[in-house]
Amino acid sequence: MARLRWGAEAPEDQESARTRLLDAAESCFQRFGVMKTTVEDVANEARVSRATVYRYFDGRDALVLGVLLREAQRFLGKLEKRITAQPSFTKSLVEGVLFTVEVVRSDTHLAMLFAPEAAGVTGSVVGASDALFATTSAFLRPYFETAQQSGQLRANLDFDDAAEWILRCILSLLTFQSPRKRTKAGERRFLETFLIPALTSGGDQSQPA
Repeated sequence: MARLRWGAEAPEDQESARTRLLDAAESCFQRFGVMKTTVEDVANEARVSRATVYRYFDGRDALVLGVLLREAQRFLGKLEKRITAQPSFTKSLVEGVLFTVEVVRSDTHLAMLFAPEAAGVTGSVVGASDALFATTSAFLRPYFETAQQSGQLRANLDFDDAAEWILRCILSLLTFQSPRKRTKAGERRFLETFLIPALTSGGDQSQPA
């Protein structure tokens, strides 16, 4: 790969170059905010030209999406441990949504992407790309398959539809300011009341703790 103004510490391959640029974008998002960050800011942070950034990313929205998906991949390992520790499929669903919302709200890298001032950019990126949905769907599929085989998930439910519904619930909790302030216990009851019946067959009769 040609060395594109990276200097003495040029990355050895395309993936390393993308990682370097995502690191730079992440730093800029934290410093300036998502909406105020420009491609030129990222280029300056990475000490490359704007043209170099555009060789790897189409623009700022692509950088936002890249940072989001990288953080999502890091998070999935933590989420897997959390939901596999639950005693039932329904509890895994509710705990998975609540844990995701909790982590995004408290993690500076993830929370900045769902901040009100960035919601327009993030919304357009997520809406325009299948990447976040594909990541979520691939992660949930094995759990859906197991639950459907045991009769807990509705037999006629499409896995991609189910993943999309869960993702939409998470995004809604993160970006929409409800007129009713709910505690964590209240959010749990809310999900148990409306999310679970939409997905399950009634085979899991365990009661909320």
